[in-house]
Amino acid sequence: NGMKSWAKSLNVTHYTHWFQPLTDGTAEKHDGFIEFGEGTEVIERFSGKLLIQQEPDASSFPNGGIRNTFEARGYTAWDVSSPAFVVDTTLCIPTIFISYTGEALDYKTPLLKALAAVDKAATDVCQLFDKNITRVYTNLGWEQEYFLVDSALYNARPDLCLTGRTLMGHSSAKDQQLEDHYFGSIPPRVTAFMKELEIECHKLGIPVKTRHNEVAPNQFELAPIFENANLANDHNQLVMDLMKRIARKHHFAVL
Repeated sequence: NGMKSWAKSLNVTHYTHWFQPLTDGTAEKHDGFIEFGEGTEVIERFSGKLLIQQEPDASSFPNGGIRNTFEARGYTAWDVSSPAFVVDTTLCIPTIFISYTGEALDYKTPLLKALAAVDKAATDVCQLFDKNITRVYTNLGWEQEYFLVDSALYNARPDLCLTGRTLMGHSSAKDQQLEDHYFGSIPPRVTAFMKELEIECHKLGIPVKTRHNEVAPNQFELAPIFENANLANDHNQLVMDLMKRIARKHHFAVL
């Protein structure tokens, strides 16, 4: 009830278990809070069961060949170590994604297992020197380097539209020879994109801090403050989604 009340105060109408399947990005299925009450009246309800676990269709997600397509059952389970967040009118709940028999179908589950293993091994070593140490936390400081391409130029390139990579054409007339782009003045149009991106990141609790020109023409970088590795990974996924959406508003495509 507490999470639902908080979400409703932000005009939220739907909720989703937000997970990271073995694809390029994240996945989500939005469900409304409305249910039938007694008779035909419609009420809003969000139970603890819906918060903790759900059963999305896993038949069409990559699985590394461990199951057949008709073995569709998959489970999402709430990752309590990563805060829920609101995007537009949807409450997003970070979750792991596993099969009916417990195999990981996502990137978050192996990450959490790895962090637990590092914690145990590092704590054992630290206790050789200080018995008061009971836990070791893993922090991560990721960065995003990206290219901004004008939408009209992007749409004129089938290779970029279909693959996000350069597969045809000739070398750029201006490359890195002059070494004048790195840490140079940021163009006004790019600055406007960066400002809006930072505002949206801060709304979601993503502590972005640094922005600058990178080495290649039209290459830029964004970097946040170091934070818990699991949360940092979630924030990195969110940033990549935000970048694509905001870039379209500024008539850019992000590579």
